[in-house]
Amino acid sequence: MSGNGNSPAKFPAGRALVSFGAGCCVTGACMAGLAALMAQQGLSQNAAWPMATCAVSAGSLFSGWLMAFWQKSRGLLCGVVQGALFVFLLLCFGLLSGSPLQEMQLVRFGVTLLFGCIGGVLGMLRSERKRRV
Repeated sequence: MSGNGNSPAKFPAGRALVSFGAGCCVTGACMAGLAALMAQQGLSQNAAWPMATCAVSAGSLFSGWLMAFWQKSRGLLCGVVQGALFVFLLLCFGLLSGSPLQEMQLVRFGVTLLFGCIGGVLGMLRSERKRRV
């Protein structure tokens, strides 16, 4: 089956980890900016939860976009993998802190996974548009 184009392409784990790292950097930058905004505006602790969700979702979206852009195919799969990595990271942080799983954490997991998928599809569409031009 080698050489005829029918063999399934391998999923590049190295690129997936680099994309995840880049998404973590975006998450960290977003969290720093949002923390500065909270301090400057004098926002209460209640604003931290939605802002942290936005930051993690932005990182998931970016890593899904980057992975799909590099892969140039299977954007949804790239987004699911990146979103799942962020969900796993959030789950590990939650378990290490000793807090029980709550409804809002499950919502955060779902939003993070969704934004990873959106990023993957957008990255694939961007790479297709770039190939046509």
